Amino acid sequence: MGEKSDIRVKFEIGEIKFEAEGSADLVERERSIFNNTLLPAAIDAIVRTRGVVQNASYIEMQDSQQPAVLTSNNTDALPEQAMVSPTVDLSRTSLASFVKSKGADAHYDFIICAVYYNEKRNGVSSFSSATLKDLYSEAKKPLPNNLSMSLSELVKKGLIMEDSSAKGSTPKMYVLTFEGEESIKNMPPADAKEKKIASKARKQRQKAESSYSTINCDDLNLSQYPEIKSFKDFKEKMMLILYIITNEGKGEWFTTSDVLCLMTDIFGESATKKQVDGVFIREKRWFKCENIEGSNKLVHRKLLNEGKSFAQSLGKDLKLEK
Repeated sequence: MGEKSDIRVKFEIGEIKFEAEGSADLVERERSIFNNTLLPAAIDAIVRTRGVVQNASYIEMQDSQQPAVLTSNNTDALPEQAMVSPTVDLSRTSLASFVKSKGADAHYDFIICAVYYNEKRNGVSSFSSATLKDLYSEAKKPLPNNLSMSLSELVKKGLIMEDSSAKGSTPKMYVLTFEGEESIKNMPPADAKEKKIASKARKQRQKAESSYSTINCDDLNLSQYPEIKSFKDFKEKMMLILYIITNEGKGEWFTTSDVLCLMTDIFGESATKKQVDGVFIREKRWFKCENIEGSNKLVHRKLLNEGKSFAQSLGKDLKLEK
């Protein structure tokens, strides 16, 4: 079975070409050495020089190793494997910058981005919990509460796996899987995530827009009422504003968003949702409360006579009707 058991493998990584021929066991062992040691160093050298290799380099090993998927003894049927070299120059990129560009804020995302960076930048494909602690420190990022649990979850997700060449080592050694590397390549840029968040915020603001936003203060006969700014108590300001709008016939039902719009956008007073809801809750007897039609959650309120009486008491010349 001498020569018939020999196999051959050939693949390319950018300008680097690899050919190996020999027994399956020897080919597998030498391929692992090439991928874990020679390949990262060669890629790093190309990236550092930023030059183009003029003549294709061939690494030929007579008893070298084949990828595990190639088990056929028919050398003519062996496919060639192609790998794509990295296009980002990591020699001038810090770990913190790389992680930030990927928007990897979550610990799981940070871990796979950090080990990917360490492999492509420094040629170190195998890592342990101790390696990760150094990478967290390098990126000036706080460690998760349970790093071992994070690694276990990543193994379950199929993004990393135990390094078969370092079984039994303490601490455990891991490598990034093909799925893990692909997940990094498919991560949307950080600016795309920020735009998505900003888009959601704009939509939420549109939903909270008030029907009172077009009111003109010149149409409210404000000279008949006390100056809003003369009051210090928030409740007094809010009640007076709602009374003016009601008494001038500009509206009678108010949601929390309506009150915020009237106080901040129309009358220029400071107000928060917590303050407005606080008045509604504490002074329930001053308002009639109803669900807005078509919604089980949104409610609106209108002033009852007791609420109007309180607003009238704030100024001598206030009148319930014009």
